[in-house]
Amino acid sequence: MSVARAGITFWADEMIADYLAMLRRFERNVRLYLVAGGVLGFTTAGGVFAVLMNLYVLRLGFDIQFVGLLNFCGAFSFAFCSFLAGTIGRRWGPRRSMVLGILFIAVGNATLPAAELVAEAWRAEFLLVTRLPRAFGFALFHVNANPFLMEATGPSERTHVFSVQAAFWSLAAFCGSLFGGLMPGFFAELTGRGTSDPEPYRYALVVATLMLLPAAAVMARARETGAVQSAEVKSGDGDRPTVLIAVIAIAAFFLFSGATGVQVFFNVYLDEELEVDTVLIGTVQAVAHLLAGLAALATPLIAGRWGHVRTITWGSVGAILCLVPLVLSTDWRLAGLGFMALSALGTIRYAAMSVYQQEMVKARWRSQMSVAVSMAGGLSFSSVPLAGGFLIAAGGYQSFFLMSSVLSVVGILTFWLYFRTPRGEYRGAAERVC
Repeated sequence: MSVARAGITFWADEMIADYLAMLRRFERNVRLYLVAGGVLGFTTAGGVFAVLMNLYVLRLGFDIQFVGLLNFCGAFSFAFCSFLAGTIGRRWGPRRSMVLGILFIAVGNATLPAAELVAEAWRAEFLLVTRLPRAFGFALFHVNANPFLMEATGPSERTHVFSVQAAFWSLAAFCGSLFGGLMPGFFAELTGRGTSDPEPYRYALVVATLMLLPAAAVMARARETGAVQSAEVKSGDGDRPTVLIAVIAIAAFFLFSGATGVQVFFNVYLDEELEVDTVLIGTVQAVAHLLAGLAALATPLIAGRWGHVRTITWGSVGAILCLVPLVLSTDWRLAGLGFMALSALGTIRYAAMSVYQQEMVKARWRSQMSVAVSMAGGLSFSSVPLAGGFLIAAGGYQSFFLMSSVLSVVGILTFWLYFRTPRGEYRGAAERVC
């Protein structure tokens, strides 16, 4: 036991020393991006909105099918807007596009809690429309984030930067989830309403929207880095890597699909099916984000020893195992443990995939690769919730979690069969990354 403890201590010390050395090398653009991303994670990308939005919609009187439709609308719009976001990023530059994206997210978030002011006959349509500016904003931010970071980093620190990025988002979402879980109770006491009423949730969502705005100011202080890309393009662009981009996008679609259902419906599952209170739901999601953030920091060591391909592949296999408690049990504790482990493996896989898919193509094609992967993610996050809402209503949550496992298997096989050995003109790049 002491030997194992000593090994873990040595591994942790090695990781900390490695990160401290790398953090000193992060340039100003990277640091500003991490701060802006942390604000997004706290408020709207995994934090307060992830805990409360679906619960707010349920308390407005809508059912699980509409929750699935609402998430479908937002994610499908994100996929549809990804191509336009890439075009805007190439014309305006990634920094300006990301600032604009944050402002659009704020507009979408601010209009959602106004649903109670709309006539009940039009409330469903209003909620669906509020997803459009938010989706466009996320497309502008996410599509341009990877090229922005690639241009702001060198090969030696990229895996660390993307890992810290994933960790910042997850740790900020940890705080946001705790905050989001407590806010309805706080506003319920102030207003005299119960937590089964939508009003406390509305105020909580408004506060989270106001807290998002500083992220735009932080990102606006960064500088454009297009000159780096231009220099790389002049060194030789090569032909468009159409097959490579398509395979990564297809694999990403199925890999994302396996976790999408849990991410979208987990809080509803705990609330409706297992009757867990809001504070505990927020706590479970917060711990999951905390573990995810800590796991993300281990990505450079894991990818450095296993390579990005095996890290992505085995991380996805582990994600399937995390779904087993959700399929076989209705105990909220087992479900929570499965969700926490799934979140931890998800950040490792996300950080490894972010670096891998960008380094596999030359600078000219990075934006197009980012567009393709973002579109795949958007289609995954749209189709799975839409189908999931009807599947849950017909066969229960366990059948939906089982479907998520099957989709993950398809993604693993697609990715591993193509990338298990380096291919053709990408052999050198793949060997360097792996």
